[in-house]
Amino acid sequence: MTNPLMQRLWQWLQHHDAFYLSVLAVVVGILAGYGALGFRFGIGWISTFWVGASSWSVVLYSAPWYLFLLAPLCGGLLVGLINTYWLTPGAIKIVPGVMEALALYGGKIKARRAAGETLSNMVALGSGASMGREAPTVALGAALASLLGQWLRFDEQHMRVLLGCGIAAAIAASFNAPIAGSLFALEVILTDYTIATFSPIVLSAVIATVITRAEVGNYPAFQVPVFVMDSFAQIPSYLLLGVVCGLQAALLIYLLPKVRGAFEQHVPNTVIRPVVAGLMLGLLALLVPELMSMGYGTVSKLLNEQFTPSLFGVVVPLIPFLMLVLCLKMTTSLLCAGGGFGTGLIGPSLFLGTAVGALFGLVAHAIAPGLTGSYGSYALIGAGAMMAAALQAPVSTILMLFELSGEYQIMVPLMTACVVATLVKTAFGADSVFTEILNSRGIETRWGLERAWLRSVPIARIPWRSVPAVHESARLDVLKREYITSGKGCVQVVDDDGLMVGIVTFNDLKECLLDSTLDQVVVAGEVANRRVKVVAENASLLDAIDVLDREVFEQMPVVAADNPRRVLGMLSRNAVFSTYHKLIVQHGEQVGEAR
Repeated sequence: MTNPLMQRLWQWLQHHDAFYLSVLAVVVGILAGYGALGFRFGIGWISTFWVGASSWSVVLYSAPWYLFLLAPLCGGLLVGLINTYWLTPGAIKIVPGVMEALALYGGKIKARRAAGETLSNMVALGSGASMGREAPTVALGAALASLLGQWLRFDEQHMRVLLGCGIAAAIAASFNAPIAGSLFALEVILTDYTIATFSPIVLSAVIATVITRAEVGNYPAFQVPVFVMDSFAQIPSYLLLGVVCGLQAALLIYLLPKVRGAFEQHVPNTVIRPVVAGLMLGLLALLVPELMSMGYGTVSKLLNEQFTPSLFGVVVPLIPFLMLVLCLKMTTSLLCAGGGFGTGLIGPSLFLGTAVGALFGLVAHAIAPGLTGSYGSYALIGAGAMMAAALQAPVSTILMLFELSGEYQIMVPLMTACVVATLVKTAFGADSVFTEILNSRGIETRWGLERAWLRSVPIARIPWRSVPAVHESARLDVLKREYITSGKGCVQVVDDDGLMVGIVTFNDLKECLLDSTLDQVVVAGEVANRRVKVVAENASLLDAIDVLDREVFEQMPVVAADNPRRVLGMLSRNAVFSTYHKLIVQHGEQVGEAR
């Protein structure tokens, strides 16, 4: 920037974090909002290529039968090629990939990966993959925010906030639900509820919602019926529905790694793997066309009790048909997820919850018509309960369904079912559809916020002390005298240039400390331990803790960033963890004040 006024404005913004992040939140909201629209339109274009309509739901019973095989086969081949030659085979993708980036890479997501994933998911869903568009939209929003943060050279703490803005904006744009989008980012991804984080995330979600409503209208993701609960005597039935949805979510998450492992074992070729999954989907969809693509048309019809079940053109009873759809939709969603389509399970969770809720409502109403409502009401609550349990996100799910319905009456049964479903699922393990693959690979996400904070504390904040040095040719008696008189517990052995050759500690000297016969025979270079773990001067507190957690020694050298043999001082285990505890106390006080 050559303009002095612009330079001063830029410097002022960088020194006022809250305002600066708010401005960037608006930018991220715009990027994520239009990104979500572009992704949605892209799916529609590919669907139009195959079936002449922007959604498979419109032409399920009029499209030629061979397209149910051809589209997922060809789409699967293209997805397999992208996964193998564009993306890293076996890499964690979509929302789990975003969580991995936050936990391990400071929120940095590569542009190549973001573009490849977006194209792959667009092709998969447009070609009929039995998944949903929400998770890929979240990944796209996070990637756009990450790329902006990398361009601005953000540190990890600010990068987390920016990614939260992208995630909230993406969910808000997908469901036309800004409150739920904000809470989803905080509850599921960031687990951070401070005001400094909350404000820009809400702003970003609102901006994305405004953009979506301006382009496609103020319509919810689904046409939700008016919710009616005649009596609080119906609450036990909603509680039982929560139990059923919790068990269903537990089964889904239990089977997910099993199916993925079966594909990896029996279809090792990553190009062919989605093709096999696509073929299996197409064969099942010939029986039940509702399995194709996202199935949001079917969800809307079930919610509004307008669904007419049929097999091969023959109308069949709804209860057995829903039982069949439940089994096959879970099967096809698992096949697509395990087979490499990788487009996320938020959409399938909604579909499955709607179907199980409708089935539960029909059965319950047949048993106790005076104590139950219509099956559409149970389908709506079931959608929320299943999503809350599968995502382990009851708060954001409750608010999402409330925003979609606009009915206050829904809150009590919805809260009951969502909380019960989440608790039932938790009884079988804390994993969600997002964290299952991360935990299977040993990636810890629950303390990502703490890791980000620890990375932001430089080694320079930890006091290190000087370390005595002797030349590598010095006799043993000189080394022993330096070790004893310095009282530092270690001696650095150096070469002619003053660079470290090794370190001598008590363990290295204990065999000859009291034996004077070797004093004039052995030299320092022969005693020194040359396998020394070091930490660079530009490292963080987290780096130091990681090293000390893996090792048993009490101190390690701090070396120059440009030369790992030039020792600047010695860092003790006690100093590292003492500084850590002090900063934890200070950080806790600051967070308490912010809240």
